[in-house]
Amino acid sequence: KSGDLDRILVRPRSEIFQVLTSNVDFTRLGRLSQAILMFAYAIPASGIAWTFDKITALVIMLIGGIAVFSALFVLYAGISFFTIEGLEFMNIFTDGSREFGKYPLSIYGEGILKFFTYVIPIALFQYYPLLYLIGRSDDVLLIFLPLFGFVFMIPCYLFFKLGVRKYKSTGS
Repeated sequence: KSGDLDRILVRPRSEIFQVLTSNVDFTRLGRLSQAILMFAYAIPASGIAWTFDKITALVIMLIGGIAVFSALFVLYAGISFFTIEGLEFMNIFTDGSREFGKYPLSIYGEGILKFFTYVIPIALFQYYPLLYLIGRSDDVLLIFLPLFGFVFMIPCYLFFKLGVRKYKSTGS
């Protein structure tokens, strides 16, 4: 609406990089600090026998989560080309998935679990590897499912690029 993308398009940097870094909110550092403190408390208190493979799973889960949520923000940027106010639509997936993530995805039923596995792949970095982490599954391959978050980035990026191609300047 405001024509800010025109400025981004003429700069000699990647559009995707500029869009992702255009609104860094430093007020969220408090949330990050709180999360790190809770994480530092929860790891030793969890009762999990931390072996090399479980530590690896945890690190890959964090990396996969970053990939999926980054892809969701790229998707939001792409949706913004086609809608006037796409923020509320994306909040369903970002805030909604955060709320869904407070409980095991299996309690919501098979349909929700499949949606968050195949459409918005939050279960790939959250639910399935956690089954291995807490000892509910012995399938070591679950450790690597979060890496599919990077695969999810591909269609999100392509959708963003489609939006850039269809973009019409405000003329201001």
